[in-house]
Amino acid sequence: MRWSARLTGVPWRAAPSTGTGTDQGAPSGDVVVPSPRDPTSLVSPTEVLDPQRPQDLREVLNRIPAPVAVTYGPLHQLGYANRAYRELFGDRPTGLPACDALPELGTMGVLPLMDQVIRGGRPRSVKARCILGLTGNRYYNVSCVPLSRQEHRTDPGDTDEPKETPPAGVLIFAAEVTDQVLTAARLREAERRQREAAVTLQRSLLPQKLDQPADLRVAATYQPGGAEAAVGGDWYDVIAIDGGRTALVIGDVMGRGLRAAAVMGQLRTAVRAYARLDLPPHEVMSLLDGLAMEIDANQIATCAYAVWDPQRRTLTYASAGHLPILLRCPDGTVLRGEEQNGPPLGTGGGVHVSHTLRLLPGTTGVLYTDGLVERRDEDIDQGLDLLARTLTGAVGAPEVICARLLRAMGVTAEHDDDIAVLAFQLPAEENPPEPKPRLELQEGLRTGVDPGPQEV
Repeated sequence: MRWSARLTGVPWRAAPSTGTGTDQGAPSGDVVVPSPRDPTSLVSPTEVLDPQRPQDLREVLNRIPAPVAVTYGPLHQLGYANRAYRELFGDRPTGLPACDALPELGTMGVLPLMDQVIRGGRPRSVKARCILGLTGNRYYNVSCVPLSRQEHRTDPGDTDEPKETPPAGVLIFAAEVTDQVLTAARLREAERRQREAAVTLQRSLLPQKLDQPADLRVAATYQPGGAEAAVGGDWYDVIAIDGGRTALVIGDVMGRGLRAAAVMGQLRTAVRAYARLDLPPHEVMSLLDGLAMEIDANQIATCAYAVWDPQRRTLTYASAGHLPILLRCPDGTVLRGEEQNGPPLGTGGGVHVSHTLRLLPGTTGVLYTDGLVERRDEDIDQGLDLLARTLTGAVGAPEVICARLLRAMGVTAEHDDDIAVLAFQLPAEENPPEPKPRLELQEGLRTGVDPGPQEV
């Protein structure tokens, strides 16, 4: 018989037999211990680790610069700890169970793995475990490898593979990864600081307080992505313009990080300037398109710009590749804004169109970015349908509606994309008339040069 310890990933190869009862020329990757002189006797840890033998396991392991220990039996009694192990933890008494002789393995959660190795005969490992040794905190990947015996056939004509018995011991091997762990920690800290800077910039560029027109209630919310997601360029705005009108804006700059947040800030500033020129929405989109190309030809953005006129009770809007506006009528019917829109900002040469809708008192509208409805494993139309159904039952003030939409759409602090939602609401009539048929309600909404919203 022979003993071998195979580290994870190293295949077992049989050593050639010399017929002298001692294995010579062990293959690279196997640590081979000669068999005892009496094949019928039990192998003790002393015989396995006999320092007088030229090929003894002790001599080989002592040359390894990494900490190594060998245990035997179901209680994992310590048979040997090499020089590197003793320098790291100090001298360890042999013959005692690992829970007493090797307490550091218990704190690292290695002892249960050793039990699994004895039961299953397969290597187990843990990564980046902190070890408080004599030289301070160090990090190691610890592998537990079965130390097994293979019974060899004595019949020369028998070509069967050696018969492997259950593991008699465990070899614990620790590979230091302190430099890698500290480097990864520094990288995570740098990413955290960069993300915090991007979130701070993003929030500083958003309006700190929304304008609240007398004839329109407005609320908005911004939800950054989780810790694993870089900050994007979502934004919203509410702008008071001449004639008592109000401009409502939602946008999303493609990309992540500080660059996207900076581009978002420039576009938001430009929108506020263009809104005060009293231009129709489609012309504002055209001006923004040219500006986006000047800012960064490789950066594109989507945007929806709407103007509420309380005198005419109309909402005129244009969209540059953005998701459609959702409107909930006083009777609970949810309508989707005109699907036809222009290309995203920054593409150049596109034609943008303005659409006009006449809104009834008590109508609620929602503008949002794609993070609210887009999921990696679903078609975006499914998210739009779910949002429309959610809006049907989301009643209350605009700030309540924003919170309910986020909750109903499954948005959490670990969401993988940032989200902006802008909700507006027309005051309801104090003495509403008798409800009209559903067809007449839709006709009341469909005014202007283009077809009106589609029913969901």
